[in-house]
Amino acid sequence: MCKGTALSSEAPYGLTSPTMDDARDAVHRVHGPDGPRVWSHLLQAAGLTGQEPDAFERMLRLMASADPTTRLCATALQIRASSYGHLAAAHSSLRSHSG
Repeated sequence: MCKGTALSSEAPYGLTSPTMDDARDAVHRVHGPDGPRVWSHLLQAAGLTGQEPDAFERMLRLMASADPTTRLCATALQIRASSYGHLAAAHSSLRSHSG
């Protein structure tokens, strides 16, 4: 979810692309008390610190092959990332045609 993102040219329709923070929050939310342990295991299995430029994409690939609950998180994040990409492209296209 967007945490208070305002409408701007950088955030089309007030949305932002999902991040590693969003992935971590989702894993913590769905795994409850085991969330921090699951997240730590995912980071280690992916060989990530979470600061790499491609960390989100790499984490999604790993999450998509993990346990069923984590796979569901990955699917939701993939849908969100894809939707954001399409909406950002449409927003950009509309702005370039209206200017």
